[in-house]
Amino acid sequence: MDVSIIIVNYNTKKLLLDCISSIYGYTSNLSFEIIVVDNASIDQSEELICSRFPSVRWFNSAENLGFGRANNLGAKYANGEYLFFLNSDTLLLNNAILQLLSYMKMHNSDNVGVLGTWLLDGNREPNNSFGFFPSIKNEIAYLLGKYHRPDNSELRRERDVDFVTGADLFIAKRVFDDLGGFDSEIFMYYEETDLQYRLSESGLIRRIIPGPEIIHLEGGSFNSKKLTVSRFIMAQTSYNYYLRKHFKGPYYYLYYVILCFIRLTIFVTTDWSLKDKIKAYKVVLRK
Repeated sequence: MDVSIIIVNYNTKKLLLDCISSIYGYTSNLSFEIIVVDNASIDQSEELICSRFPSVRWFNSAENLGFGRANNLGAKYANGEYLFFLNSDTLLLNNAILQLLSYMKMHNSDNVGVLGTWLLDGNREPNNSFGFFPSIKNEIAYLLGKYHRPDNSELRRERDVDFVTGADLFIAKRVFDDLGGFDSEIFMYYEETDLQYRLSESGLIRRIIPGPEIIHLEGGSFNSKKLTVSRFIMAQTSYNYYLRKHFKGPYYYLYYVILCFIRLTIFVTTDWSLKDKIKAYKVVLRK
């Protein structure tokens, strides 16, 4: 089999239905399977999806495993030579999976470890498609607003990146297995960052390519409108773990001090209550 498409679901019945419909509607000229790992949903997702698409392989978890562990479970049962980790809130607009597969096979000698594409938002404008590995330099650049979303001119060219967003991550199963999959200690956020940082250490490239067209409906910036206290705490907890895992010694402690300073901005950039701001900042202070 060519590709195993792995989708994690948590109470996203309608989004999942549309996502899978787009996969079957546009994907052809390759062999593939769709694996859904359900994180203990209560919205009757399984009944709807399995009745509409009997060929979908559905795996229920007794608890919410989070993003990484759930994807690891799907990968464990995958039969494809390649894995395509796809968010349930995505929509394919063309034969994107065949394009990713063909590119990966044609560039097998280029040390390409992960592929993704230029994602679009619901208005078909450029969306968040990649990110930068955490570093002091990148934290400061983000604070100063040095990062910008790609414009339409960038969508026509390839770009090697630090990491491809986890919404559309295409990787050889052999490579994924050799890396040990996603770190099971990370519940949500920074799983793909950690995976691809380890990938980079083995010399493999992470690349965004034009051609495949995928909408990511819920993607976008981590801005104050969308940033809830619970989401911040979840992301910051994973971020803290990532720093402890990958940075040691003086650099780590310098990073920690600078991060504590930078995260003070939540007191002026969010509309949370003072109690929630203090609660969130205490998470930042955890080493």
